Amino acid sequence: MNVRPESTSDLLSSLSELIRTVRQLGHRHHAALGPTGTPVALLKVLRDGDVRVSDLAVRLALAPSVVSRAIVPLERDGLVERLPDPADARACRISLTAAGQQRLAEVHGDYVLRLTELLTSWDEAEVRSAARLMRKLQGTLADGIDAETDLRLRVPALITPS
Repeated sequence: MNVRPESTSDLLSSLSELIRTVRQLGHRHHAALGPTGTPVALLKVLRDGDVRVSDLAVRLALAPSVVSRAIVPLERDGLVERLPDPADARACRISLTAAGQQRLAEVHGDYVLRLTELLTSWDEAEVRSAARLMRKLQGTLADGIDAETDLRLRVPALITPS
């Protein structure tokens, strides 16, 4: 299958507009719906188990300093906690607390309700199709990132400017 650059350009523009709109929605409804952005992303990653700050940074493609700063208010609010790392006494692991699990479930539920309200002009098939296509796009892009990383690891001279 060949995709024309014009179609890819249109997809990229649509994706950029969607990202901006979702950010605006998150900012507008932050007070009513709770945390957005990095704090929620951290809680979602921690749902799978405790990890080091450096691992959180890699999984979220953020600088470790950004992750460290985002953890402070979550820890203060009792949503996450620091645990000793059994593999390295100098390090710690960040873990989601029961309160963090509950807050994440609440935030997710609130956003689902809000998005459901906004999608009243859509039918079930359109929502399912959009979700399927977004998962496919995300998977394709993630595979591309993995392939680029693998290429850099195998052939650093091709990527590094001389």
